[in-house]
Amino acid sequence: MKRLLLAAIVGLFITSDLSSQIINFSRTLPIRSYSITVAPFYNFSNTYHPNLEGLSVLVAGGYGFGYNIDLGIKYGYYGGKDLFAADVQYLFRETRNSYYSLYGGIHRWEEYGIDLAVSFTHTPVYWLNLTVGIDLDTDITAFELRAWVPLNVTFNFDDKYYVFLEYDLPGTERSWDIIGAGITFVIR
Repeated sequence: MKRLLLAAIVGLFITSDLSSQIINFSRTLPIRSYSITVAPFYNFSNTYHPNLEGLSVLVAGGYGFGYNIDLGIKYGYYGGKDLFAADVQYLFRETRNSYYSLYGGIHRWEEYGIDLAVSFTHTPVYWLNLTVGIDLDTDITAFELRAWVPLNVTFNFDDKYYVFLEYDLPGTERSWDIIGAGITFVIR
C-alpha cells in the first residue's frame, strides 16, 4: 500500500507547461486522493523571453482518478505574468522499481498552448526517486516550440509528503534553464 501511495504521490503533477517543468514524476496519485504542491523556482535568462529571468512560484493540485490516471491543475507566477495549466497523466508501465508515464495538457500564459511529456522514474531505495523525461510545450496561436529534459530527485519521508529538487535542461533554442525545489502533500 505504501508503495502504491509513493508511486501515486510522486506522480502528482507532471506535465508541465511553459516555462517550468518543476514537477516531473512518473507515478500517479492513489485513487480518490488529492495533492497540493508549492514550488519556488528560478528561471535563467533567455534571448526569446528575457523578462522571465528571476524567481517564480508554482502552486499545484492533483486528484487520482484511477490506479494509472490523475489530473493536475497549476497556477504559476512567471516574470509578472500568470500561468494557468491543466494536465492528465497516464502511467503506462510499472515494474518493480520503475515507472513510465505520458502526460498531456493545456496552458494559458502569453498564449494558449499544448503540453506533452514522457517521463521515467527509478526508485533505487524506498525514500529516493530519480526522474528523467522529455517535456514539449508549444503555443497554439503563435507557434513556438519549447522542450526541456527535466532531471528530478524526490525524497519520500513518510508517504504524506515529498520534497523534490529539479533542474530543467533546455532542449531547444527557445527554452531556458530552470532550477526549482518544492514540497508535495498527499491527502487521502
